[in-house]
Amino acid sequence: MEIGTRVQFTLEGQTFQGTIAKSYTNSYLITFEAQDPAMVDKYHNKVIISQKQVQAVD
Repeated sequence: MEIGTRVQFTLEGQTFQGTIAKSYTNSYLITFEAQDPAMVDKYHNKVIISQKQVQAVD
């Protein structure tokens, strides 16, 4: 997948959608928006997820 691709992933038991901001060897930096203030405080709307756990969204 390329930078800018919309993806879906699971984080702490919740499913989120976001955009790939950067690609690493086996993972992606994904920007996403969470409604839960605790999630925003913990991740600041960015997270690194393994490529195996990311699915492209149409």
